[in-house]
Amino acid sequence: MGERGIVPRKVKGFRDIDPVTSRLRRRLIEAATEVYRRYGFEHWDTPVLEYADALGKYLPDTDTADEGVYSFRNPEMEPVLDGRGQEVRDDANNVVMTHHVLAMRYDLTAPLARRYAEELWARDDIRSQQPSSPKPPLFRRYQYGPVFRFEAKLDPGRYREFQQLDFDTVGSTDVAVDAEACCVLSDALEATGLGRGTYEVRVNDRKLHKGLFERVGIADETKARDVLRVIDKYDKIGPSGVAAELQGGRIDPGSGAEVPGLGLPSGAASLVIDYVESCLGVEGRENVLARLESRLADTPSGREGLDEMRRIHALLAGLGYGDDRVVFDPSVARGLAYYTGPVFEAVSKLEVREPSGAVRRFGAICGGGRYDGLVERLLGLRVPATGASIGVDRLAELIARTSAAEAEARGPVLVVVMDPSRMADYQRIAAELRAAGIATEVWYGPQPKMKAQMTYADRKRCPVVVIAGGDEFAKDTVSIKDLLRGKELAGEIADRAEWLRRQPSQVEVARAAMVETVRSILAGGNA
Repeated sequence: MGERGIVPRKVKGFRDIDPVTSRLRRRLIEAATEVYRRYGFEHWDTPVLEYADALGKYLPDTDTADEGVYSFRNPEMEPVLDGRGQEVRDDANNVVMTHHVLAMRYDLTAPLARRYAEELWARDDIRSQQPSSPKPPLFRRYQYGPVFRFEAKLDPGRYREFQQLDFDTVGSTDVAVDAEACCVLSDALEATGLGRGTYEVRVNDRKLHKGLFERVGIADETKARDVLRVIDKYDKIGPSGVAAELQGGRIDPGSGAEVPGLGLPSGAASLVIDYVESCLGVEGRENVLARLESRLADTPSGREGLDEMRRIHALLAGLGYGDDRVVFDPSVARGLAYYTGPVFEAVSKLEVREPSGAVRRFGAICGGGRYDGLVERLLGLRVPATGASIGVDRLAELIARTSAAEAEARGPVLVVVMDPSRMADYQRIAAELRAAGIATEVWYGPQPKMKAQMTYADRKRCPVVVIAGGDEFAKDTVSIKDLLRGKELAGEIADRAEWLRRQPSQVEVARAAMVETVRSILAGGNA
Protein backbone atom coordinates (compact mmCIF):
# COMPACT_ATOMS: atom_id res chain seq x y z
CA MET A 1 0.00 0.00 0.00
CA GLY A 2 1.39 3.40 -0.97
CA GLU A 3 1.76 6.49 1.16
CA ARG A 4 -1.54 7.68 2.59
CA GLY A 5 -2.99 10.74 0.92
CA ILE A 6 -5.88 12.91 2.07
CA VAL A 7 -8.11 11.33 4.72
CA PRO A 8 -11.59 10.92 3.16
CA ARG A 9 -14.31 12.57 5.23
CA LYS A 10 -17.57 14.47 4.80
CA VAL A 11 -18.09 18.10 5.70
CA LYS A 12 -19.80 18.30 9.08
CA GLY A 13 -23.55 18.66 8.79
CA PHE A 14 -23.72 17.09 5.31
CA ARG A 15 -24.46 13.46 4.43
CA ASP A 16 -24.45 10.90 1.67
CA ILE A 17 -27.91 9.84 0.51
CA ASP A 18 -28.33 6.08 0.05
CA PRO A 19 -30.51 4.60 -2.74
CA VAL A 20 -33.40 3.77 -0.39
CA THR A 21 -33.62 7.34 0.92
CA SER A 22 -33.16 8.71 -2.59
CA ARG A 23 -36.05 6.62 -3.94
CA LEU A 24 -38.24 7.63 -1.01
CA ARG A 25 -37.43 11.31 -1.51
CA ARG A 26 -38.30 11.05 -5.19
CA ARG A 27 -41.59 9.29 -4.49
CA LEU A 28 -42.63 11.92 -1.94
CA ILE A 29 -41.71 14.78 -4.27
CA GLU A 30 -43.60 13.23 -7.19
CA ALA A 31 -46.70 12.62 -5.07
CA ALA A 32 -46.75 16.14 -3.60
CA THR A 33 -45.96 17.97 -6.84
CA GLU A 34 -48.79 16.14 -8.59
CA VAL A 35 -51.10 17.75 -6.01
CA TYR A 36 -49.48 21.15 -6.58
CA ARG A 37 -50.05 20.84 -10.33
CA ARG A 38 -53.70 19.99 -9.79
CA TYR A 39 -54.10 23.33 -8.01
CA GLY A 40 -52.53 25.18 -10.96
CA PHE A 41 -49.00 25.78 -9.64
CA GLU A 42 -46.22 25.66 -12.26
CA HIS A 43 -42.71 24.33 -11.73
CA TRP A 44 -39.87 26.87 -11.55
CA ASP A 45 -36.26 26.46 -10.48
CA THR A 46 -33.89 29.13 -9.18
CA PRO A 47 -30.09 29.05 -8.81
CA VAL A 48 -28.41 27.64 -5.73
CA LEU A 49 -26.25 30.79 -5.60
CA GLU A 50 -27.67 34.30 -5.22
CA TYR A 51 -26.24 37.72 -4.49
CA ALA A 52 -26.28 37.93 -0.70
CA ASP A 53 -28.08 41.28 -0.65
CA ALA A 54 -30.92 39.77 -2.73
CA LEU A 55 -31.47 37.01 -0.18
CA GLY A 56 -31.83 39.51 2.63
CA LYS A 57 -31.17 39.10 6.32
CA TYR A 58 -34.22 37.17 7.44
CA LEU A 59 -34.51 33.43 7.77
CA PRO A 60 -38.00 31.97 8.28
CA ASP A 61 -37.26 30.67 11.77
CA THR A 62 -34.80 33.22 13.14
CA ASP A 63 -34.37 36.98 13.22
CA THR A 64 -31.11 37.25 11.31
CA ALA A 65 -29.17 35.19 8.86
CA ASP A 66 -25.76 36.65 9.69
CA GLU A 67 -24.53 33.41 11.23
CA GLY A 68 -26.75 31.08 9.26
CA VAL A 69 -25.74 31.52 5.61
CA TYR A 70 -22.86 30.06 3.63
CA SER A 71 -21.40 33.05 1.78
CA PHE A 72 -18.19 34.05 0.01
CA ARG A 73 -16.76 36.69 -2.29
CA ASN A 74 -17.38 36.18 -5.98
CA PRO A 75 -14.01 35.54 -7.70
CA GLU A 76 -15.33 37.55 -10.66
CA MET A 77 -15.13 41.34 -10.54
CA GLU A 78 -18.47 42.98 -11.37
CA PRO A 79 -19.79 46.56 -11.46
CA VAL A 80 -21.30 48.17 -8.37
CA LEU A 81 -24.88 49.30 -9.05
CA ASP A 82 -26.82 52.13 -7.46
CA GLY A 83 -30.46 51.98 -6.32
CA ARG A 84 -31.65 52.61 -9.90
CA GLY A 85 -29.58 49.79 -11.36
CA GLN A 86 -27.01 52.14 -12.90
CA GLU A 87 -23.26 51.48 -12.73
CA VAL A 88 -21.49 53.53 -10.06
CA ARG A 89 -18.54 55.57 -11.37
CA ASP A 90 -15.63 57.16 -9.53
CA ASP A 91 -14.31 60.73 -9.91
CA ALA A 92 -12.40 59.68 -13.04
CA ASN A 93 -15.64 58.30 -14.56
CA ASN A 94 -14.38 54.72 -14.27
CA VAL A 95 -16.91 52.00 -13.40
CA VAL A 96 -16.45 50.93 -9.79
CA MET A 97 -15.85 47.16 -9.67
CA THR A 98 -15.94 44.77 -6.73
CA HIS A 99 -16.10 41.11 -5.75
CA HIS A 100 -19.75 40.91 -4.70
CA VAL A 101 -20.75 38.66 -1.80
CA LEU A 102 -22.57 35.53 -2.96
CA ALA A 103 -24.61 33.22 -0.74
CA MET A 104 -26.02 29.74 -1.04
CA ARG A 105 -29.79 29.87 -0.80
CA TYR A 106 -31.07 29.14 2.72
CA ASP A 107 -34.66 28.59 1.57
CA LEU A 108 -36.65 28.70 -1.68
CA THR A 109 -38.80 31.71 -0.81
CA ALA A 110 -36.14 34.43 -0.86
CA PRO A 111 -35.02 33.39 -4.39
CA LEU A 112 -38.70 33.46 -5.41
CA ALA A 113 -38.95 37.05 -4.17
CA ARG A 114 -35.80 37.94 -6.13
CA ARG A 115 -37.17 36.35 -9.33
CA TYR A 116 -40.52 38.09 -8.96
CA ALA A 117 -38.88 41.44 -8.13
CA GLU A 118 -36.51 41.07 -11.10
CA GLU A 119 -39.52 40.73 -13.40
CA LEU A 120 -41.15 43.81 -11.88
CA TRP A 121 -37.86 45.72 -12.20
CA ALA A 122 -38.21 45.55 -15.99
CA ARG A 123 -41.15 47.97 -15.69
CA ASP A 124 -40.20 51.64 -16.11
CA ASP A 125 -42.65 52.80 -13.43
CA ILE A 126 -41.08 50.46 -10.87
CA ARG A 127 -37.50 51.52 -11.67
CA SER A 128 -38.50 55.16 -11.33
CA GLN A 129 -40.14 54.35 -7.99
CA GLN A 130 -43.44 55.74 -9.25
CA PRO A 131 -45.56 52.65 -9.79
CA SER A 132 -48.54 53.50 -11.96
CA SER A 133 -50.38 50.36 -10.89
CA PRO A 134 -50.47 49.21 -7.27
CA LYS A 135 -51.68 45.78 -8.35
CA PRO A 136 -48.77 43.37 -8.86
CA PRO A 137 -49.20 40.46 -11.30
CA LEU A 138 -50.41 37.10 -10.00
CA PHE A 139 -47.73 34.40 -9.95
CA ARG A 140 -48.11 30.82 -8.71
CA ARG A 141 -45.21 28.40 -8.66
CA TYR A 142 -43.81 25.32 -6.94
CA GLN A 143 -40.17 24.38 -6.53
CA TYR A 144 -38.09 21.70 -4.86
CA GLY A 145 -34.39 21.35 -4.23
CA PRO A 146 -31.59 21.59 -1.66
CA VAL A 147 -31.10 24.55 0.66
CA PHE A 148 -28.15 25.28 2.92
CA ARG A 149 -27.98 26.67 6.44
CA PHE A 150 -25.04 26.88 8.78
CA GLU A 151 -26.40 25.85 12.16
CA ALA A 152 -23.76 26.07 14.85
CA LYS A 153 -25.47 23.42 16.97
CA LEU A 154 -26.61 20.33 15.12
CA ASP A 155 -29.32 18.37 16.89
CA PRO A 156 -29.78 14.68 15.99
CA GLY A 157 -31.44 14.35 12.59
CA ARG A 158 -30.69 17.95 11.55
CA TYR A 159 -28.32 18.76 8.70
CA ARG A 160 -26.86 21.81 7.01
CA GLU A 161 -28.11 20.70 3.60
CA PHE A 162 -31.69 19.53 3.23
CA GLN A 163 -34.49 19.41 0.68
CA GLN A 164 -37.52 21.68 0.62
CA LEU A 165 -40.66 21.45 -1.49
CA ASP A 166 -42.46 24.80 -1.78
CA PHE A 167 -45.60 26.23 -3.34
CA ASP A 168 -46.41 29.95 -3.31
CA THR A 169 -48.95 32.44 -4.60
CA VAL A 170 -47.67 35.99 -5.12
CA GLY A 171 -49.89 38.96 -5.90
CA SER A 172 -53.12 38.19 -4.01
CA THR A 173 -54.38 39.74 -0.78
CA ASP A 174 -57.38 37.40 -0.66
CA VAL A 175 -57.31 35.21 2.45
CA ALA A 176 -58.86 32.49 0.30
CA VAL A 177 -55.31 31.84 -0.91
CA ASP A 178 -54.28 31.10 2.69
CA ALA A 179 -57.23 28.73 3.09
CA GLU A 180 -56.22 27.04 -0.16
CA ALA A 181 -52.68 26.59 1.16
CA CYS A 182 -54.09 24.56 4.07
CA CYS A 183 -55.98 22.38 1.57
CA VAL A 184 -52.87 21.89 -0.56
CA LEU A 185 -50.80 20.87 2.47
CA SER A 186 -53.46 18.43 3.62
CA ASP A 187 -53.91 16.88 0.16
CA ALA A 188 -50.16 16.65 -0.43
CA LEU A 189 -49.45 14.93 2.89
CA GLU A 190 -52.17 12.36 2.24
CA ALA A 191 -50.83 11.82 -1.28
CA THR A 192 -47.40 11.00 0.17
CA GLY A 193 -48.91 8.28 2.35
CA LEU A 194 -49.91 9.91 5.63
CA GLY A 195 -53.34 8.65 6.61
CA ARG A 196 -56.05 11.04 7.70
CA GLY A 197 -55.90 11.38 11.45
CA THR A 198 -52.12 10.89 11.58
CA TYR A 199 -51.40 14.60 10.99
CA GLU A 200 -53.03 17.97 11.43
CA VAL A 201 -52.50 21.35 9.78
CA ARG A 202 -52.43 23.95 12.56
CA VAL A 203 -53.42 27.51 11.68
CA ASN A 204 -52.94 30.80 13.49
CA ASP A 205 -52.74 34.47 12.50
CA ARG A 206 -49.93 36.87 13.42
CA LYS A 207 -52.58 39.57 13.84
CA LEU A 208 -54.01 37.67 16.79
CA HIS A 209 -50.62 37.95 18.46
CA LYS A 210 -50.57 41.66 17.64
CA GLY A 211 -53.99 41.97 19.23
CA LEU A 212 -52.69 40.25 22.36
CA PHE A 213 -49.81 42.72 22.59
CA GLU A 214 -52.13 45.66 22.02
CA ARG A 215 -54.21 44.43 24.94
CA VAL A 216 -51.17 43.81 27.14
CA GLY A 217 -49.54 47.10 26.20
CA ILE A 218 -46.40 45.80 24.48
CA ALA A 219 -45.48 48.09 21.57
CA ASP A 220 -41.83 47.11 21.16
CA GLU A 221 -41.43 44.49 18.38
CA THR A 222 -38.35 42.93 19.97
CA LYS A 223 -40.12 42.52 23.31
CA ALA A 224 -43.14 41.00 21.52
CA ARG A 225 -40.92 38.38 19.86
CA ASP A 226 -39.32 37.57 23.19
CA VAL A 227 -42.76 37.01 24.72
CA LEU A 228 -43.75 34.69 21.87
CA ARG A 229 -40.57 32.67 22.33
CA VAL A 230 -41.51 32.14 25.96
CA ILE A 231 -45.05 31.16 24.93
CA ASP A 232 -43.51 28.58 22.60
CA LYS A 233 -41.97 26.86 25.64
CA TYR A 234 -45.34 26.29 27.31
CA ASP A 235 -45.38 22.54 26.66
CA LYS A 236 -41.90 22.17 28.16
CA ILE A 237 -41.96 24.46 31.21
CA GLY A 238 -45.68 24.75 32.04
CA PRO A 239 -47.68 27.79 33.20
CA SER A 240 -45.54 28.46 36.27
CA GLY A 241 -42.35 28.42 34.21
CA VAL A 242 -43.88 30.71 31.60
CA ALA A 243 -45.09 33.11 34.29
CA ALA A 244 -41.65 33.19 35.90
CA GLU A 245 -39.84 33.75 32.61
CA LEU A 246 -42.22 36.51 31.57
CA GLN A 247 -41.56 38.32 34.82
CA GLY A 248 -38.45 38.05 36.99
CA GLY A 249 -36.84 34.88 35.62
CA ARG A 250 -36.42 31.31 36.83
CA ILE A 251 -33.89 28.61 37.60
CA ASP A 252 -33.86 25.73 35.14
CA PRO A 253 -34.46 22.59 37.22
CA GLY A 254 -32.44 20.38 34.86
CA SER A 255 -29.23 22.37 34.54
CA GLY A 256 -29.53 24.76 37.45
CA ALA A 257 -28.88 27.65 35.05
CA GLU A 258 -30.49 31.02 35.62
CA VAL A 259 -32.99 31.94 32.89
CA PRO A 260 -33.46 35.74 32.80
CA GLY A 261 -36.98 37.14 32.82
CA LEU A 262 -38.58 39.69 30.52
CA GLY A 263 -39.75 41.96 33.31
CA LEU A 264 -43.45 42.07 32.47
CA PRO A 265 -45.83 43.24 35.20
CA SER A 266 -47.75 40.41 36.85
CA GLY A 267 -51.03 41.58 35.29
CA ALA A 268 -49.58 41.52 31.77
CA ALA A 269 -48.05 38.09 32.36
CA SER A 270 -51.42 36.79 33.55
CA LEU A 271 -53.12 38.05 30.38
CA VAL A 272 -50.52 36.29 28.22
CA ILE A 273 -50.92 33.00 30.10
CA ASP A 274 -54.72 33.28 29.92
CA TYR A 275 -54.44 33.73 26.15
CA VAL A 276 -52.30 30.59 25.83
CA GLU A 277 -54.51 28.47 28.10
CA SER A 278 -57.82 29.73 26.73
CA CYS A 279 -57.80 27.24 23.83
CA LEU A 280 -56.01 24.29 25.40
CA GLY A 281 -58.11 21.17 24.91
CA VAL A 282 -60.76 23.07 22.94
CA GLU A 283 -61.96 21.06 19.94
CA GLY A 284 -63.49 22.61 16.85
CA ARG A 285 -62.38 25.69 14.94
CA GLU A 286 -65.58 27.58 15.79
CA ASN A 287 -65.09 26.94 19.51
CA VAL A 288 -61.51 28.22 19.35
CA LEU A 289 -62.69 31.38 17.62
CA ALA A 290 -65.36 31.89 20.29
CA ARG A 291 -62.73 31.69 23.03
CA LEU A 292 -60.48 34.17 21.23
CA GLU A 293 -63.37 36.53 20.52
CA SER A 294 -63.84 37.36 24.20
CA ARG A 295 -60.12 38.15 24.62
CA LEU A 296 -59.12 39.94 21.42
CA ALA A 297 -62.23 41.47 19.79
CA ASP A 298 -61.65 44.80 21.54
CA THR A 299 -58.25 45.31 19.81
CA PRO A 300 -57.87 46.52 16.19
CA SER A 301 -55.37 43.82 15.16
CA GLY A 302 -57.25 41.13 17.05
CA ARG A 303 -60.50 41.95 15.21
CA GLU A 304 -58.70 41.84 11.87
CA GLY A 305 -57.10 38.49 12.70
CA LEU A 306 -60.40 37.04 13.88
CA ASP A 307 -62.11 38.13 10.65
CA GLU A 308 -59.41 36.39 8.59
CA MET A 309 -59.65 33.21 10.65
CA ARG A 310 -63.46 33.17 10.32
CA ARG A 311 -63.18 33.42 6.54
CA ILE A 312 -60.58 30.66 6.44
CA HIS A 313 -62.90 28.47 8.54
CA ALA A 314 -65.87 29.15 6.29
CA LEU A 315 -63.90 28.31 3.16
CA LEU A 316 -62.44 25.12 4.65
CA ALA A 317 -65.81 23.98 5.96
CA GLY A 318 -67.42 24.61 2.57
CA LEU A 319 -64.79 22.39 0.92
CA GLY A 320 -65.17 19.60 3.47
CA TYR A 321 -61.88 20.14 5.30
CA GLY A 322 -62.94 19.42 8.85
CA ASP A 323 -61.16 19.46 12.19
CA ASP A 324 -59.71 16.03 11.41
CA ARG A 325 -57.45 17.79 8.91
CA VAL A 326 -57.13 21.50 9.74
CA VAL A 327 -57.30 22.96 13.27
CA PHE A 328 -56.93 26.45 14.74
CA ASP A 329 -54.10 26.75 17.26
CA PRO A 330 -53.28 30.23 18.65
CA SER A 331 -50.00 28.95 20.10
CA VAL A 332 -48.41 28.55 16.64
CA ALA A 333 -45.72 31.23 16.64
CA ARG A 334 -43.34 30.42 13.76
CA GLY A 335 -41.49 32.97 11.62
CA LEU A 336 -41.94 35.88 13.98
CA ALA A 337 -39.91 38.31 11.86
CA TYR A 338 -41.13 36.88 8.55
CA TYR A 339 -44.88 36.24 8.39
CA THR A 340 -47.47 39.01 8.39
CA GLY A 341 -50.86 37.25 8.55
CA PRO A 342 -52.09 33.65 8.66
CA VAL A 343 -49.44 31.09 9.56
CA PHE A 344 -49.71 27.32 9.39
CA GLU A 345 -47.67 24.26 10.18
CA ALA A 346 -48.38 20.58 9.65
CA VAL A 347 -47.60 18.28 12.55
CA SER A 348 -47.41 14.49 12.58
CA LYS A 349 -49.36 12.81 15.37
CA LEU A 350 -47.47 9.54 14.85
CA GLU A 351 -45.07 8.29 17.49
CA VAL A 352 -41.51 7.14 16.83
CA ARG A 353 -39.11 5.19 19.02
CA GLU A 354 -35.68 6.65 19.68
CA PRO A 355 -32.51 4.50 19.86
CA SER A 356 -32.69 4.95 23.65
CA GLY A 357 -36.11 3.26 23.66
CA ALA A 358 -38.01 6.46 24.42
CA VAL A 359 -41.21 7.06 22.45
CA ARG A 360 -42.10 10.56 21.26
CA ARG A 361 -44.34 12.41 18.85
CA PHE A 362 -42.50 13.20 15.61
CA GLY A 363 -43.66 16.83 15.45
CA ALA A 364 -43.64 19.44 12.67
CA ILE A 365 -42.97 18.38 9.08
CA CYS A 366 -43.92 21.49 7.11
CA GLY A 367 -45.18 25.02 7.48
CA GLY A 368 -45.76 28.38 5.89
CA GLY A 369 -47.82 31.52 5.99
CA ARG A 370 -48.42 34.97 4.54
CA TYR A 371 -45.32 37.10 3.98
CA ASP A 372 -46.33 40.42 2.46
CA GLY A 373 -43.03 42.18 3.17
CA LEU A 374 -40.45 40.10 1.33
CA VAL A 375 -40.63 41.73 -2.12
CA GLU A 376 -41.14 45.14 -0.49
CA ARG A 377 -37.65 44.83 1.01
CA LEU A 378 -36.22 44.57 -2.53
CA LEU A 379 -38.30 47.12 -4.45
CA GLY A 380 -40.06 49.28 -1.89
CA LEU A 381 -43.35 48.00 -3.33
CA ARG A 382 -45.54 45.96 -1.00
CA VAL A 383 -46.48 42.70 -2.70
CA PRO A 384 -48.81 40.20 -1.01
CA ALA A 385 -47.66 36.58 -0.97
CA THR A 386 -48.43 33.35 0.82
CA GLY A 387 -47.12 29.81 0.60
CA ALA A 388 -45.79 26.79 2.43
CA SER A 389 -42.88 24.40 2.40
CA ILE A 390 -42.71 20.66 3.04
CA GLY A 391 -39.50 19.49 4.66
CA VAL A 392 -38.75 16.57 2.34
CA ASP A 393 -36.09 15.07 4.61
CA ARG A 394 -38.28 15.37 7.69
CA LEU A 395 -41.18 13.73 5.88
CA ALA A 396 -38.92 10.98 4.48
CA GLU A 397 -37.58 10.26 7.96
CA LEU A 398 -41.12 10.05 9.31
CA ILE A 399 -42.23 7.66 6.56
CA ALA A 400 -39.11 5.51 6.93
CA ARG A 401 -39.50 5.24 10.71
CA THR A 402 -43.21 4.44 10.66
CA SER A 403 -43.54 2.32 7.51
CA ALA A 404 -41.60 -0.91 7.10
CA ALA A 405 -42.66 -1.09 3.46
CA GLU A 406 -40.86 2.15 2.66
CA ALA A 407 -37.77 1.04 4.54
CA GLU A 408 -37.60 -2.01 2.24
CA ALA A 409 -37.84 -0.14 -1.06
CA ARG A 410 -37.01 -2.36 -4.02
CA GLY A 411 -33.88 -2.29 -6.13
CA PRO A 412 -33.52 -3.47 -9.76
CA VAL A 413 -33.80 -6.98 -11.17
CA LEU A 414 -30.32 -8.55 -11.33
CA VAL A 415 -29.17 -10.65 -14.28
CA VAL A 416 -26.69 -13.19 -12.85
CA VAL A 417 -23.58 -13.84 -14.96
CA MET A 418 -22.66 -17.56 -14.96
CA ASP A 419 -20.35 -17.44 -17.99
CA PRO A 420 -18.52 -14.15 -18.69
CA SER A 421 -17.88 -15.20 -22.30
CA ARG A 422 -21.63 -14.88 -22.93
CA MET A 423 -21.87 -11.27 -21.67
CA ALA A 424 -23.62 -10.24 -24.91
CA ASP A 425 -26.42 -12.74 -24.15
CA TYR A 426 -26.81 -11.40 -20.60
CA GLN A 427 -26.98 -7.88 -21.98
CA ARG A 428 -29.76 -8.94 -24.36
CA ILE A 429 -31.72 -10.44 -21.43
CA ALA A 430 -31.40 -7.15 -19.55
CA ALA A 431 -32.38 -5.16 -22.65
CA GLU A 432 -35.59 -7.18 -23.03
CA LEU A 433 -36.58 -6.46 -19.43
CA ARG A 434 -35.71 -2.77 -19.70
CA ALA A 435 -37.72 -2.46 -22.91
CA ALA A 436 -40.69 -3.71 -20.87
CA GLY A 437 -40.14 -0.94 -18.34
CA ILE A 438 -38.45 -3.15 -15.71
CA ALA A 439 -35.33 -1.71 -14.04
CA THR A 440 -32.58 -4.27 -14.64
CA GLU A 441 -28.88 -4.53 -13.87
CA VAL A 442 -26.24 -6.97 -15.14
CA TRP A 443 -23.58 -8.28 -12.75
CA TYR A 444 -20.19 -6.73 -13.51
CA GLY A 445 -18.28 -8.00 -10.49
CA PRO A 446 -14.74 -9.33 -10.78
CA GLN A 447 -15.66 -13.01 -10.31
CA PRO A 448 -18.83 -14.81 -11.46
CA LYS A 449 -19.43 -16.62 -8.18
CA MET A 450 -23.08 -17.23 -7.35
CA LYS A 451 -22.64 -16.47 -3.63
CA ALA A 452 -21.07 -13.07 -4.33
CA GLN A 453 -23.83 -12.19 -6.79
CA MET A 454 -26.63 -13.22 -4.44
CA THR A 455 -25.04 -11.23 -1.61
CA TYR A 456 -24.91 -8.22 -3.91
CA ALA A 457 -28.56 -8.72 -4.90
CA ASP A 458 -29.57 -8.89 -1.25
CA ARG A 459 -27.65 -5.73 -0.40
CA LYS A 460 -29.34 -3.83 -3.25
CA ARG A 461 -32.77 -5.20 -2.29
CA CYS A 462 -33.22 -6.79 -5.71
CA PRO A 463 -36.67 -8.42 -5.84
CA VAL A 464 -35.76 -10.88 -8.59
CA VAL A 465 -32.64 -12.43 -10.14
CA VAL A 466 -32.55 -13.95 -13.60
CA ILE A 467 -30.15 -16.90 -14.00
CA ALA A 468 -28.92 -18.41 -17.27
CA GLY A 469 -26.09 -20.91 -17.61
CA GLY A 470 -25.15 -23.48 -20.22
CA ASP A 471 -28.26 -25.61 -19.64
CA GLU A 472 -30.64 -22.67 -19.86
CA PHE A 473 -29.03 -21.31 -23.01
CA ALA A 474 -29.20 -24.77 -24.62
CA LYS A 475 -32.94 -25.03 -23.86
CA ASP A 476 -33.67 -21.32 -24.54
CA THR A 477 -34.93 -20.90 -20.96
CA VAL A 478 -34.04 -18.81 -17.91
CA SER A 479 -34.32 -19.53 -14.20
CA ILE A 480 -36.08 -16.79 -12.24
CA LYS A 481 -35.61 -16.51 -8.49
CA ASP A 482 -38.16 -14.56 -6.46
CA LEU A 483 -36.03 -13.14 -3.63
CA LEU A 484 -38.97 -11.49 -1.91
CA ARG A 485 -40.86 -14.80 -1.71
CA GLY A 486 -37.68 -16.55 -0.63
CA LYS A 487 -37.30 -14.19 2.32
CA GLU A 488 -40.92 -14.68 3.23
CA LEU A 489 -40.60 -18.48 3.22
CA ALA A 490 -37.35 -18.32 5.16
CA GLY A 491 -39.38 -16.88 8.01
CA GLU A 492 -42.14 -19.48 7.67
CA ILE A 493 -40.28 -22.77 7.08
CA ALA A 494 -37.89 -24.16 9.66
CA ASP A 495 -37.68 -27.74 8.32
CA ARG A 496 -35.00 -28.25 5.61
CA ALA A 497 -36.92 -31.09 3.94
CA GLU A 498 -40.02 -28.91 3.66
CA TRP A 499 -37.91 -26.10 2.19
CA LEU A 500 -36.39 -28.42 -0.44
CA ARG A 501 -39.80 -29.88 -1.27
CA ARG A 502 -41.55 -26.57 -1.79
CA GLN A 503 -38.82 -24.46 -3.48
CA PRO A 504 -41.49 -22.13 -4.89
CA SER A 505 -39.20 -19.12 -5.00
CA GLN A 506 -37.33 -20.26 -8.16
CA VAL A 507 -38.81 -21.38 -11.46
CA GLU A 508 -37.48 -22.18 -14.91
CA VAL A 509 -39.46 -20.69 -17.78
CA ALA A 510 -39.12 -20.36 -21.53
CA ARG A 511 -37.18 -17.31 -22.60
CA ALA A 512 -40.28 -16.01 -24.35
CA ALA A 513 -42.16 -16.06 -21.02
CA MET A 514 -39.39 -14.28 -19.06
CA VAL A 515 -40.79 -10.76 -19.16
CA GLU A 516 -44.32 -11.72 -18.13
CA THR A 517 -43.01 -13.98 -15.35
CA VAL A 518 -40.84 -11.24 -13.89
CA ARG A 519 -43.67 -8.71 -14.24
CA SER A 520 -46.03 -11.08 -12.41
CA ILE A 521 -43.59 -11.50 -9.53
CA LEU A 522 -43.06 -7.73 -9.21
CA ALA A 523 -46.82 -7.21 -9.20
CA GLY A 524 -47.20 -9.71 -6.37
CA GLY A 525 -48.43 -12.59 -8.49
CA ASN A 526 -47.44 -16.22 -8.08
CA ALA A 527 -45.13 -17.22 -10.92
